[in-house]
Amino acid sequence: MRTSIAPKEGVFTVRQYRLARKLKKITLTAAAKELGVSQPTLSAWEGERKNPSVDSLIRMSELYEVSVDFLLGLPESRYHRADLLQPVPVEALPAFHDSPVFSPDHGWAMVNAEERVLRFADGSLLSLADAVRVYAIPPVFTITAVPAGLPLQKAELSEHDSIWVEPISTDTALRRELRGWYRVEDHYVENEVGQRFYFDFYGAKWLAFAAGPGNV
Repeated sequence: MRTSIAPKEGVFTVRQYRLARKLKKITLTAAAKELGVSQPTLSAWEGERKNPSVDSLIRMSELYEVSVDFLLGLPESRYHRADLLQPVPVEALPAFHDSPVFSPDHGWAMVNAEERVLRFADGSLLSLADAVRVYAIPPVFTITAVPAGLPLQKAELSEHDSIWVEPISTDTALRRELRGWYRVEDHYVENEVGQRFYFDFYGAKWLAFAAGPGNV
């Protein structure tokens, strides 16, 4: 006999099902086909009208490549991998464009660096400037680790011989390729393969940190 996962107040939120699908960038129709259910059924799960069985929950976890805990929307205080929550400075959020982050006050959201907002699963928006506590969990989403500390001020760049650079771009692959340690020159920074970021575009195209993720 299958058991359904029913949301409990303060513990579960069905909205995570839709968010997980969006993170995977798969349509409702395609996801329903992969899960072996009808489109109306999956829509009902996402709309909080029905609850999936345990088997279906596991299939969703595998399909969307997220943890079951994420699907269940466990809050920060009950998240079994809370030790992996890494705080993200508000000033650094533009470098996390199109990446999922967690707000204890509002839940999971996607960063939109172009509009400077956090976009939540229910469609609501929060200005990056108004975000207070925001976290990322790299191991769950296979995104890169969070750099240590606050981004450097533009005036501080010339005080360092080398800095860790986080590109600001809508292209995830490009961000991963270009992030890393850069040597500081007079008007730009340059990595070992000759890629440059110019001071004039600091804050718009890239951010810099004195230390890399985990002090790499």
